[in-house]
Amino acid sequence: MMHDEPPIPNTDKTKSNPKRLGVWTMTGHPIIVEALARSGAQFLGVDFQHGFLGFEGVIRAIQIATLRNVRTYVRLSMEHIAWIPRVLDAGADGIIAAMVTGVDDVRRVVAATRYQPVGTRSYGGWRYGLRPEPPDPREIPVQVYVMVETPEAAESVEAIASTPDLDGIYLGPVDLALAVSSAYPTQWGDIGWERAARRILEACHQFGLAAGTFAVSGTEAGRFFHEGFDDVVVSSDVALLRQALDQHLGLAQPGTGSAQGNDGEKGTRL
Repeated sequence: MMHDEPPIPNTDKTKSNPKRLGVWTMTGHPIIVEALARSGAQFLGVDFQHGFLGFEGVIRAIQIATLRNVRTYVRLSMEHIAWIPRVLDAGADGIIAAMVTGVDDVRRVVAATRYQPVGTRSYGGWRYGLRPEPPDPREIPVQVYVMVETPEAAESVEAIASTPDLDGIYLGPVDLALAVSSAYPTQWGDIGWERAARRILEACHQFGLAAGTFAVSGTEAGRFFHEGFDDVVVSSDVALLRQALDQHLGLAQPGTGSAQGNDGEKGTRL
C-alpha cells in the first residue's frame, strides 16, 4: 500500500517562492536519472525537446524520480503540446513549454494541463492510478512553466505572467541572447540580454511566479540565485560529464599538477 501524498503546489501568489536547485537529463538513462535524483537537487528536468530520449525514456525518468520523491518536469516544444496530457498521465509533476511567443500560446499550454470544463485534457489518471491522486481529478496538482526566449514573448512578458494557472517563467538564456543579438556565451552586463532578463524577473515577482533559468555550473547557478531567480538548473547530465572529463583529463596530464585549458565553465546551456 502506498502512503505518500501527491505534492501540493504553491498557489498563494502573495508568498515568495522558495529557491530550488534543479538537475537535467538529456539522456534519460535509468542509472543516470537515478544518480541525478539522488543528488539532493529539488527537481529533475526531463528534456523531451532537445534530449535523446523517446516517450518510454520519459516515463522511466518520471518513475525513478517519483520513487525518490523528487519533482519531475518535462520540457516540450510548442509543436508538441499534444504530448502534454501523456506526460502528465505518466506522472510528471508539471511541464515546461519552450519557445512560447505570447499569451495565446500560454493559454493553449495551460488548457492542455487542465480537465474539462476549464481545459482540454482527457482524463487518464496519474500514471493510471499507480501514483496517488485526489478523489476529484480536477484537483491533481499540475505545475505549468513556460520559457520566454523570443522577442515577441519578451515584449509581452507581463501579459504572459498574468495568465491564470501559470506557476512560473523560465528565461531561455541562449535563445533570448540570439534573439536580441547579444554575445554568446551570455554575460551579465550585456545590455540587451540583461535588460530582457531583468524584465522577465520583474514580471515574475510582480505576479508571484517562480522565475527560472539554466546555468552551466554551480558558480553560475549561484549568480542567478543572487540576481533573484528562484529555480535554477545547475547543468545537464551530458554537460556535467563533459566538464568532469575536461577537469580530470587535464589534472592527469603527465608533468602537470593542475588542469590545463580548463576554465571550469564549459557546458551547453539548455
